[in-house]
Amino acid sequence: MHPTFDELIAGLPGAQLTRPSGARIRDIALDSRDVRPGSCFVCRQGFRVDGHDYAPAALAAGAAAIVAERPVETPADVGLAIVPDGRVALASLARRFWGEPDRKLGLVGVTGTDGKTSTSRLIAWMLGAYVGGVGELTTVNTRAGGADLKKAGRLTTPEAPVVARLLAQMVGEGDAWAVVEVASHALELARVDGFAFDRAVVTNVTHEHLDLHGTLEAYRAAKRRLLVLLDQGPDDGRGKAAVLNADDPVTSEFAANCPVDVLTFGEVNPADVSARCAGVTPDGLVIAGSSPWGRWEARTRLRGRWNVANVAAAVACVGSITGDLSAGADRLASFAPVKGRMETVAAGQPFNVIVDFAHTPAALTACLAEVRAFTPGRVLAVFGSAGDQDAEKRPLLGRAAAEGADVAIVTNEDPRRERPEDIAQAVIAGSTGGGARFETIHDRREAIARAFDLARAGDTVVLAGKGHEQSIQFADREEPWDEAAAAREALADLGYGA
Repeated sequence: MHPTFDELIAGLPGAQLTRPSGARIRDIALDSRDVRPGSCFVCRQGFRVDGHDYAPAALAAGAAAIVAERPVETPADVGLAIVPDGRVALASLARRFWGEPDRKLGLVGVTGTDGKTSTSRLIAWMLGAYVGGVGELTTVNTRAGGADLKKAGRLTTPEAPVVARLLAQMVGEGDAWAVVEVASHALELARVDGFAFDRAVVTNVTHEHLDLHGTLEAYRAAKRRLLVLLDQGPDDGRGKAAVLNADDPVTSEFAANCPVDVLTFGEVNPADVSARCAGVTPDGLVIAGSSPWGRWEARTRLRGRWNVANVAAAVACVGSITGDLSAGADRLASFAPVKGRMETVAAGQPFNVIVDFAHTPAALTACLAEVRAFTPGRVLAVFGSAGDQDAEKRPLLGRAAAEGADVAIVTNEDPRRERPEDIAQAVIAGSTGGGARFETIHDRREAIARAFDLARAGDTVVLAGKGHEQSIQFADREEPWDEAAAAREALADLGYGA
């Protein structure tokens, strides 16, 4: 039975029920285009548009109730409530509408600048050795009841109604735990406010998303907010713990005055869960370490030394839940690398081709250093920087490429409403002092072809920044894109892989 509007609003912090209604609510919507008869439409002030302006469209589509930050004109038979913050209210209403599914399963939130997706998937995979089912909601996948669901859109963490609906689906499919990748945007914009997190994992905090947060301090505060939500959220009896990176200066500071129990992981500094690269096989990394639950070792198919930290974070999180590591560590041998993360494209060419999602200065630096270690020849990097996003990182990306590559081709990532020429110029502005030769080719397909044309035997070409993403966004369109497929096509044009 769907709840009534009055039932949804009852007890909502700060809400003023201006017009009560016993109407049964059939959905929670924040976009008037998603409203169907019986929906509750939540108005909020956005960065570019004001949701209150779309209340008439929502009513015309059949909205049975409106929740707004200020009075709006509604018919007498439509419920109305005024709230202090539409975003916070949206998350609370979504949880209530879907029956608070976050309290019916264990909930892990993973945030950080780099490594969120891999760490989230590693946690889910390891947990699967102990519990009947683990749901996933990450940048690259959505999973419920052991089945992959179609992921809609590019948002790492969807809006609150989608998160609540997917968690409810996981509960319905019998999942015991869920792992949710939580972006800083989601934390800043209250998409997961009020959700009952049992574990919070922070991988690291470097330079990213200043377009939204404005300053590094504000960005760090947004990341730390996951720990606040962990503490303030309902207690569902599974205990609460924060899993923090002892080797990251910012993340390690979060441990001070953390309101919940803290477990640390790291390779260099003393940590509850230590990790080291114990070897490299033809299949991938062997990672080993110590923990409160004993020593552990995992043979993996992962490449990239940063995965040592990702695995350590997963070990710490899963160990805190299960009190055991043997089954989970053994299961890592069958963990499939995440698409677009150090993904090899091989078609018989005499040079290496690597597709990686590295799109922050720290990630690009680490990626190029890793590639340099196994490349006898030159390193060629094809990369860009997204438009309408953190412009301050662009020269830092240029510096990373200048210092880590021999040839750097700056190309489109997602120019959106910005001129590609301006983005490329900002990237190249940071290239002074390095040894790489820079070129600019805005068309990404042409840039990849150029890199392959320049590559010689023993070289490695790194295609960075797109990874798993399935489109390139422009001001007036969104073009389908698959980086690995584009690489195979360019290699085929050179006669490889036929």
